Amino acid sequence: MFKRLGSRSIWTSFRSSCSSSSTLPISKNFFEWKEQKRNSRWRWTGPLLGFSVITTVKDVFGYKPFSTDHQEIEQKVKEGWLARKARRYSEAVKLFKEALEMTTAENNPLFISRIYNELANTYYQMGELDEAEELFRIIIHRLLELHGKHESDAAFIEVSLKLSDIFAQKGDLDAAEAGYHHCVTRQMKVLEEHLRKYLVSHGAKVSGEHPVEIHGEIYTDPLALFGMCLEQYALFLVKYRDSSRLEESQECFNETLKVSNQIFGSTSFHLANLLNNYGAALISSHQYVYELAKKYLSLGIDKILQISECVSMIPGYYCNFAEALFHCGQVDEALDYARRAVKLAEHSDEKTQRYVHNFLHDIEIDAKKAGKK
Repeated sequence: MFKRLGSRSIWTSFRSSCSSSSTLPISKNFFEWKEQKRNSRWRWTGPLLGFSVITTVKDVFGYKPFSTDHQEIEQKVKEGWLARKARRYSEAVKLFKEALEMTTAENNPLFISRIYNELANTYYQMGELDEAEELFRIIIHRLLELHGKHESDAAFIEVSLKLSDIFAQKGDLDAAEAGYHHCVTRQMKVLEEHLRKYLVSHGAKVSGEHPVEIHGEIYTDPLALFGMCLEQYALFLVKYRDSSRLEESQECFNETLKVSNQIFGSTSFHLANLLNNYGAALISSHQYVYELAKKYLSLGIDKILQISECVSMIPGYYCNFAEALFHCGQVDEALDYARRAVKLAEHSDEKTQRYVHNFLHDIEIDAKKAGKK
């Protein structure tokens, strides 16, 4: 993919200032479980935008959490956030619309745009794609015309990623890919310039300290956004394109892992979340790439036990790994991980316990059909 963009991997220049993880090997020897009908078990996936959880508390317009002198507006926005977090989407929409009406009366263009953004994200999470697309287009227009942003700004890139996903879900794959390609290439240029400035103005490592530790989010925000662009493009290629694009998808995702490693280290919730999402996408694709799914999920199968933030994710991660193992012919190992998932979910919420028990039941039935007990 980077060859097609006419640029070296961004990490070629980055390695001079700080270490990076080794390049993950790309394997084309996919074992195809053609005798086994594709299983319909649901895959346990993380947040829709897995890498987006690593960004800072800034919103899409680059400011800290919503704050205004008008307490009633601020309160409605906060209530809208809480309703959306609890998936009470209709209530959230109502609250954000009321806040938008009040803010429009105040005639504050920035606050109006920010509430448009909250409303767009709510529709997006609801799956109301037409409403979300319309509002995201309005936001793009306001960013360019009212707020002095341009196509390389983080705000523009973040909204463009969501529009690209909407296009993909609605079946306009060429428009979606053009959007993802635009985001990756734009943010790559931003990041190259960002790293160049830091190398020139701050030099290489100072007293052995890592740039992330020295400069914090000012340094990592462009990295995080680049990682998000790469991850979403990698997932798009797996979900919507054919096997001829798998190598590009892997290349994008391998770079994403390096970004995560640079920001958070080799053992983090974010790394486990990325591997889980990508592994689940590979399993759910129609390309019979279970060996590839196993490969990526195996990268985190031991590390995830060392990450306290991943406790609630482990049962689902184990089920995904078990699914990949099963389709690779490792039925005994698959059953072992499915049973471990049930054991680890003993103190989880009811939804998780129900899921892992159903998963184990289904995989045991399939194992018996395959001649295993």
